[in-house]
Amino acid sequence: MAGLIFWEEIGDRYPSAEILGNDLSPIQPRWVPQNVRFEVDDVEQDWTFNEPFDYIHCRFMGNAIHDLQRLTDQCFEHTKPGGYLEMIDLDLEWTSPDGSLKSDHASLKFNKEFIKASRSANMEPCPGPRLEAWMKKSGFTDIHTKKYVWPIGTWPADKHLKQIGALNFLQIMEGLEAFTYALFTRQLGYSKEEVDVICANIRREIKEPKLHTMFNLYGIPLFQ
Repeated sequence: MAGLIFWEEIGDRYPSAEILGNDLSPIQPRWVPQNVRFEVDDVEQDWTFNEPFDYIHCRFMGNAIHDLQRLTDQCFEHTKPGGYLEMIDLDLEWTSPDGSLKSDHASLKFNKEFIKASRSANMEPCPGPRLEAWMKKSGFTDIHTKKYVWPIGTWPADKHLKQIGALNFLQIMEGLEAFTYALFTRQLGYSKEEVDVICANIRREIKEPKLHTMFNLYGIPLFQ
């Protein structure tokens, strides 16, 4: 339940391990390490694995899973005693550390509407802060949560955060319509033309160097 490259890297790093990757769509590469295999399945359905896992990695399932508590329950049920679950996810509520993101900004209005639309579709766009509670309820113990800043743009002074911000800016600029069309038209009743205007306003706005927008990433990590 993660990116394809992740499992390939883990397969190379741990050649004695047997790696199973899961995806809802058949987009898996043909050339992978010999100890890595993929299967197409829906993790929201009942899991039917015959053997429990030593380690389960699950990331960026917000707005993809309708019942994240059930997902962590199934992870617990299919993890060996002494095994590990690693979860990584976002809190997509946009904010700014210096108050530069104001209530009249198109970006903030979009973000509030995005969260509203997601929840009306029975999905959670901000699962990050709740990961630890879900894991505890499922039965996991010794949980350690880390919170990371994800800037939008190159405004941070810190070199590492500046690089993260540049990549985050790029994915938002290129993916706005993909993030927005279905939710806004189906859940909120916007027309395609209205969504196009919203996306254009956001693209213009997040280019402003004085606008210091960000959101947060939460991780319960094992690999550093």
